[in-house]
Amino acid sequence: MKENKLIASVVLFRELYGEGKDIYDVIGALLKAAIKFENKWAFNTTEATQLLETTFGFIIPEAVVSTTLRNRLKNKENLLSLDNGVYSLTSDRLDEPVELSAELKKVQDNQSNIFQDLIAYVSEHSPTLIKEEEHSEIIDSFCEYLLDNETTGKCSNLISSFIIEMQNHPGFKDALNAVREGFVIYNGVRYTSNLNDLGTWKNELTIYLDTEHLFNAAGYNGLLFKQLFDDFITLVKEINGSGKKYIFLKYFKECKEEVEGFFHVAELISEGKQVLNPSKTAMVEILDGAQGRADILEKKALLYSELDKKRITIEEQNNFHDEYQYVVEGQKVIDDLREEARKNNRPFDEEKCSHLLKLFTKINCLRKGENAKAFEEIGYILMSGKSYTQYLAFNPNIRESDRDIPFATDLEFLTNRFWFKLKKGLNDDAYIPKSLDVVAKAQVVLSSQIINSVSEKYDSFKQRLDAGKISHKDAEYIYHELRSKVTTPESITPETVEDKLAFLSHEDYEIHLREKSALEKRADEGDAAKERLAQIEKEQSDKLRLKVISKANFERNISWALFIALILLFIGLVIYSVNSLRIDSDSPLTVVGMVISLLLSMFAFLKIKKVKKFIDGRYEKKLKNVSR
Repeated sequence: MKENKLIASVVLFRELYGEGKDIYDVIGALLKAAIKFENKWAFNTTEATQLLETTFGFIIPEAVVSTTLRNRLKNKENLLSLDNGVYSLTSDRLDEPVELSAELKKVQDNQSNIFQDLIAYVSEHSPTLIKEEEHSEIIDSFCEYLLDNETTGKCSNLISSFIIEMQNHPGFKDALNAVREGFVIYNGVRYTSNLNDLGTWKNELTIYLDTEHLFNAAGYNGLLFKQLFDDFITLVKEINGSGKKYIFLKYFKECKEEVEGFFHVAELISEGKQVLNPSKTAMVEILDGAQGRADILEKKALLYSELDKKRITIEEQNNFHDEYQYVVEGQKVIDDLREEARKNNRPFDEEKCSHLLKLFTKINCLRKGENAKAFEEIGYILMSGKSYTQYLAFNPNIRESDRDIPFATDLEFLTNRFWFKLKKGLNDDAYIPKSLDVVAKAQVVLSSQIINSVSEKYDSFKQRLDAGKISHKDAEYIYHELRSKVTTPESITPETVEDKLAFLSHEDYEIHLREKSALEKRADEGDAAKERLAQIEKEQSDKLRLKVISKANFERNISWALFIALILLFIGLVIYSVNSLRIDSDSPLTVVGMVISLLLSMFAFLKIKKVKKFIDGRYEKKLKNVSR
């Protein structure tokens, strides 16, 4: 519920920015509204800070609130007086809060409509009946998703597909993007104690790119990932300008070794000596159109050329283990992480974990162990898009304190941070980075989930093949089917999202493919097998259709039962009321007339035809969606 309140507030924050106010004016307007809403006429700085959190969900640094109270509301607007640390209102001129209240109500109503559409979408596409008590959980997940706190929850695939399908509905995309833009601006204020520093970046920061970002620089992971990376590079160039350079982009030798190994595997695949893992989208792109080793080497040269153009260089320093006190890796840490994974029933890849811990050691060594600084002063950080890297970076076995800046972050965080720091959020003419586009986020999330699912299914059937549990023919069929499911984010559109969602929702996908493969082989022997092949496809479709129809019938029956119960309750009330009002002189005919009159009035009030149209309309809509 806290995030629910916050997403409406951050839109208001953004709207106030759009009116040409500076940050202190915006916070001043919010403070006046909070004072008015809470009827707080005398308060100290700490209480004013708490008012912002209570009213809007904003956690603003007390130093920023203090400056706003003193310089804006007291000195500039003469609304406050200060005596012994206590501010008091000197005027009742608080008209602005009325306007803010109306604007906030408008935003909340709009978001409420989106929430209702989301609940309907999740209910329609969920394999199980969604209970009413689960609605708030779905809305909370949606809010977390918009605020970048949750992209892997049980609803994230449905939330992503909902956003992609709804993107062209009037006002939908703008409403959600307003949340994301407002949150970046608010979050920037939240972690900036001196807002006078906005507009420039004054400290040196070296960002080490993980392997997938090196591929993104050349566009090997698709156009959307390249655009996200190019937005980041544009902001880095603006910070560096033509004078002193503040932001440095590098990569460690381990990442170069990964790149070299990647292209070596590409050569082997092009020569038919190794099989392509379909979940490796960069590998698919590198091999696309390649006729042999020469083409692979040309694409590798293109990658390094792009890195040079963007001034992304390799880290030359190698003596990172000379000072043992900064070493993060170690067997104890790995054992603790393995045990944590076991308790949470998650797979554990020791090789991947060890690799990342070595990179964290290098970052910690470069920082000299000083991790509890402001982000702008931290000096060194790893930029990675891998969810496991983020998980380790924030894991308490590695991050000693909540005050510590983690060893790794993602491209989205850095892009948003630079965008705010350069005051882009205050300028209507400034471009909006793609990382703030809610549809791009949904495409990336869904694409990542599909790739992870393909990777898991590929590893599973490969193990079965090696163990002799499935034939090479079945394995070949499954392999080609899985390869067809891998997609770049920009390829997930309103027209294709249903198919992608179906793939993620299919629990017995490999069994289905093996049976389908066997029937296709038998189809060559006669029409009977072909008919069976068509039948199995129909059975899969019918199963899903029957689930939705059954749920729709259940909901329609419940609706009619509740309506009939309401009618019976009305009839009972009518009879009871007539009996209470009846006098001895009333004839039976008079009593019957009173009852009929009241019942006719009741039925006119209930408007049965409209109720029937509403209930049947909802039922027909669900059936229509099933038939699509």
